[in-house]
Formats: sequence, structure tokens, C-alpha cells
Amino acid sequence: MSWLQLELETNQTYAEELSVFLEEFGAISICLTASSDEPIFDEGTEDNILWHKTKLTVLLNSKCDIDSLLFQLHQHFGGDAIYCHKIEFLKDKDWVREFKSKYQPIFFSNKICISPSWCKPSENEILTIILDPGLAFGTGIHPTTSLCIEWFCQNNIDNKIVIDYGCGSGILAMVAVKFGAKKVFAIDIDEQALKTARENIAKNKLDEKILVDHPKNVIIPKADILVANILQNPLKKLLKEFSSLTKSGSHIILSGLLAEQAEQCSAAYEAHFNMDKPVLRENWTSLHGVRL
Repeated sequence: MSWLQLELETNQTYAEELSVFLEEFGAISICLTASSDEPIFDEGTEDNILWHKTKLTVLLNSKCDIDSLLFQLHQHFGGDAIYCHKIEFLKDKDWVREFKSKYQPIFFSNKICISPSWCKPSENEILTIILDPGLAFGTGIHPTTSLCIEWFCQNNIDNKIVIDYGCGSGILAMVAVKFGAKKVFAIDIDEQALKTARENIAKNKLDEKILVDHPKNVIIPKADILVANILQNPLKKLLKEFSSLTKSGSHIILSGLLAEQAEQCSAAYEAHFNMDKPVLRENWTSLHGVRL
């Protein structure tokens, strides 16, 4: 079976109404993304719209009367609502195999491997974490995550208390335990992330050493190591919190920063931490500091 993919470019005002119209017409799926090629790494608010132009990618049955659909769209919304459109026919594939082919085991310093469940375990005697891509951030592919994992590879984690603040999938919490952490507190404010982290940690049989919860629901002790792979604004806002969760000599690893954001974030933390030079990878950076 083949499919028809329709791409429409519109503005934020019409995006939702167009989606409803297309669903009623029989669209199989609709995906809304920023139409700009330039990604935005920020937190949106009602007063701060992250993008004004929106791209709708619509999947339709190949037998759909596309000419009729386009005519109805322009009749209903007018020329101001839709800037341009693109039509493409998609051949059917084994989409499961296609998806799985994009994710293979990732090795870090020949010490630990992050592997999806459908791949065979490594024949080498190496620490392994089974982790499938999901709704929560963190598979080891992104530079911000890999920079944190490599820090763990290069430093002594044995018998340490670790906080993974903004745990996402739970990947960094699990890496810490694999490297010998005594106890890890995996913290997040997103319920989907907490659910996913618990599932991943249980799948790897590491739940005895990792507590996963919302920060409001748990008393977190001062940590030997605090890692936070989030975004610049939360990192800056959490400075006071992170200072209270660490003690003199504690290590802090901050990631999720663009290269141009590192200097400002590092300067903010220098009041409480002795900060090292940023570590850069693919325009992303991580920061390390020691609590004063």
C-alpha cells in the first residue's frame, strides 16, 4: 500500500483549525513542526511563541482526492492561511525495521554500552544498559547526553550519592549505578519522563539503587555528584537549589547548553563552584565544577 504525504506551511493562528479540518477530511496522521530550518532551544510560554510559521505534515490514503482537498482548503481558509504546499507519494515499507535500523548499540570509552533491546548483547565483557528510544529524552546519541556519560567513564563514581536532575529516560542514573554509585536520585518534573525512567530502570533491574520521583515528593540528601542535562534557563534558575543539594567538594555536571551559552552559565555558577573550562561537541557543551 502507498501513501500520500501533504506538507502545508501556515501560521500559528491557523495551525490548530487546519488540523481539525484535515482530520475530518480523513487524514491518517498530522505532525506540526516549526517550518524554519533554524531550531529553537528554549522554553515556550503563552507570551513567548517559539515559532510563528508552522509546517503541517499530513499523511493521507493514496486514493485521496488531493485536488478536491486543496480546493476546499483554499475555499475555507483563503490564500492567507496557507503559504505553500508540497505533495509526495510514499511507498509502503517495513516501518518497524526502518525505525530499528536507525538505532544501534553505542559504546563509551570501551567501558559501557547503551543498546536497544532488539540488538544482540556485546560479546565483550562490558557494562551494558538496555534502552529503547521513547518519549523521554536520553538515548546516548545526543552530544549533551554522551558528554555526561563520558564524564562518568573518566571519574570515580564508586560508592557515591548521585542526583540526576531532569532524568528524562533515566539513562544517566543507570550509568551512575553501573559505575558503582551507592544511591541515585533520578528527579524530573515531567510525569511521562518519570514513568519512562521507572520502566527503563526496572527493565535493567537497577530499581533497588535508583529512586525516581518528582522533586516535591522526596527529601533529597546532599550529593557527591549532581548531573543536570537540561536547558540553559532551568540551569540558571536552579543554581540556588543545586547549591543546597551539594556540599564542599561535590562535583556538578551541567549539560544541555549550546556553545554560546556556556560562558554565561559558568559565570553564574562560579559564586558556589570552581568551574572548569567547557567541553565542546557539535556546538553543544557541558560544564564541570567542584563545590566550594
